[in-house]
Amino acid sequence: MRALTKIGSSLGLVAACCFWAGPLASQSTSSLGLQSGEKLPAARVVELYRKILTDWSAGETERAPGELIELESAVAVDGEPGTRKALLKAEQSVIHQVGASDLEVLVPIAVLHHEAYRRMLAGDRRGRALAMFHSRQMARDLVLLYHEQSGSEGAGLVASRLLTSLGGLLLQGALQLPAAEMFQQAVELDGHNTAALLALATIYEKNAQTESAVKLLRRTLEVDAGHAEARLRLALNLKRLNQTDEARKLLEALAAATDPSWVTPLAYQELARLHSEAGRSADAEKVLRKARERYPGDVRLAVQLAAVLDRRGAPGEATALVEKVLAAASAGSAGEAASSRFLYNAVRPEAFAEARSFLAENARSRLPVLAQALSAPAEAPAGTGVGQ
Repeated sequence: MRALTKIGSSLGLVAACCFWAGPLASQSTSSLGLQSGEKLPAARVVELYRKILTDWSAGETERAPGELIELESAVAVDGEPGTRKALLKAEQSVIHQVGASDLEVLVPIAVLHHEAYRRMLAGDRRGRALAMFHSRQMARDLVLLYHEQSGSEGAGLVASRLLTSLGGLLLQGALQLPAAEMFQQAVELDGHNTAALLALATIYEKNAQTESAVKLLRRTLEVDAGHAEARLRLALNLKRLNQTDEARKLLEALAAATDPSWVTPLAYQELARLHSEAGRSADAEKVLRKARERYPGDVRLAVQLAAVLDRRGAPGEATALVEKVLAAASAGSAGEAASSRFLYNAVRPEAFAEARSFLAENARSRLPVLAQALSAPAEAPAGTGVGQ
């Protein structure tokens, strides 16, 4: 194993069964007894941070993140930027010591900070803005340092997956720009990371950078030619660029899929809309009737078909169809596939599940290495009190 050689200079002041299996309700479970803004000597912060890492290495995957949240929220005080610098210095001293013996300890430590950030993001954020920023940046910087120091393909995969997961969390917080930066770095580390490629393409799409979105979606499909969502997004972006022939072919293939997903009814909707906009109302009606056979409870498909029928001179059938849909809705039986467009526009946590499972597995396998590194005698930290 390669030893860590330059953690002090590299950690800058910037940003299945797994570690995420526990309920969020446990995120506040901790036994440190600290208060926000409490003035702690550097030696005490180092002692507590080592304890947290020890708990983590022992498999205390519920307790340790809660303890880290408590420590970092107490020391890194909103409105006092200098407190983060002091916290970082104290944590660095511990990481430098345990990492000097084995570089692999950086992976579980990075994942611990990632988990703390995830829990803070999902919980009560009041008074924790600086702590959240700190934990997120620690996770990022540690995994990038791990990749820089290791230089191996495996380190690149680990770093790429952690950045992808952080990007997904940032998207949940509607922070598109920092999320895009995370995804861009993830793609640079692993060009086959479809989750990061697709997420970055989606951000471009939402910000009307259609040509950039198309390029990334084509790259995604080079990696996974059958990726249904990537094919759907490519079709819609090509349509925006007036490349309707290719868009139509993609939508037709998606609509004909024998293993349908949430993408399929939306492909039907967009294919029918493409026909309608080109003046092919008969083709649009044909597509929508077939879609209704497959998805009789989809409200959007029914309303779209009614609009096409009305334009084609069949107002009676259109009215009857709308009344049927309204009756089904009032009875609570409509809308079985009505969430497709919502899913298209939403941030879906499952899109990043593979990355998080990969991270959890890699972190867990290195916990014994971290435990061994922590068993070495602690060095006395240098520096003044934290938060003073």
